[in-house]
Amino acid sequence: MIKRILAVALRDLKSGIRDYMILYILAAPFLLALVLLAFVPSAGASLINVAVLDSADPALIDTLRQYGRVELLDSRAALIKRVADTDDIFGIIADGDTYELIAGGNETEGALDGVRSIINGIANRDLELPVSVSVSDMGWRLSPLLQLGGSFIIIFITVFGGMIVLLNLVEEKQYRTLAAVNVSAISRVEFVIGKGLLGFVIPILHAYGILLILGFYTINYLMVTLVILAIALISMIIGFGIGVYNDNQLTAVSSMKAVFLPILASLFGAIFLPERWLPVLWWSPFYWAFDAINRILLHEATWPRILLNCSIILFLTALVFALMRKRIQRGMI
Repeated sequence: MIKRILAVALRDLKSGIRDYMILYILAAPFLLALVLLAFVPSAGASLINVAVLDSADPALIDTLRQYGRVELLDSRAALIKRVADTDDIFGIIADGDTYELIAGGNETEGALDGVRSIINGIANRDLELPVSVSVSDMGWRLSPLLQLGGSFIIIFITVFGGMIVLLNLVEEKQYRTLAAVNVSAISRVEFVIGKGLLGFVIPILHAYGILLILGFYTINYLMVTLVILAIALISMIIGFGIGVYNDNQLTAVSSMKAVFLPILASLFGAIFLPERWLPVLWWSPFYWAFDAINRILLHEATWPRILLNCSIILFLTALVFALMRKRIQRGMI
């Protein structure tokens, strides 16, 4: 039985390697992760870029470096020329307790006010404030863009597993080999498991690759695997439901795109909706998967919570399967 199931899965894998659309589906999640990683540094990049004379007080230079990038120039003329360039950079010239701020006029809106505030803070650093300020450091350095973006991509790409199943089924329809299953040595259950195997394995590999690219080395990967297996099941069922009734890849993919709307609504809702409105998303298994992955990335996940989320996902998946079961059975004939 296992040998026959693996034979179906390996046949689909070999066939998929020759299909440019499937190769794109396999590579796209890693490309998305690299794009997200490229944007993460800019989200936490320097607040300001300033140029000062290299003869300035070292204490001033060290203070400015706490807020951003500092360039040292040897003359006022060189500083003014640097400020006139097209990028966002300000010139600061200190004369005792007086600071001259030089701007080119083409800086990003609000940047000038930020630099002014920093200079005012430096100029009045000895001023006794009428309030008591304390700073606590929890040691957490995870960018919200990295956290939410990573969770978003990991859940969204589980649909790709269903798309691979869909495309392989369409190929079976094109070559009229699907009907041959009914008279072959392999049972229908073995055929379905073999066809769906890649729909589970590929999302897991995608999730692992994305997490490693984004630098999540210390999270619980067993929890991640369980969540991906749970949410990949519904994508696979949808892939079967669409694939058995289409004999053209473009038509099948277009039908699959209709599934993207509720998925995106669930994920964006989980990110942007206030907590009191989150119950409106409880109908979506993708919301529960996003919640679980998000907790895992934040190191807040516990096994009872992950098992609860996965149970809800499987319950909702069972409802979807109940609605699509007859459709899939008729299409397999």
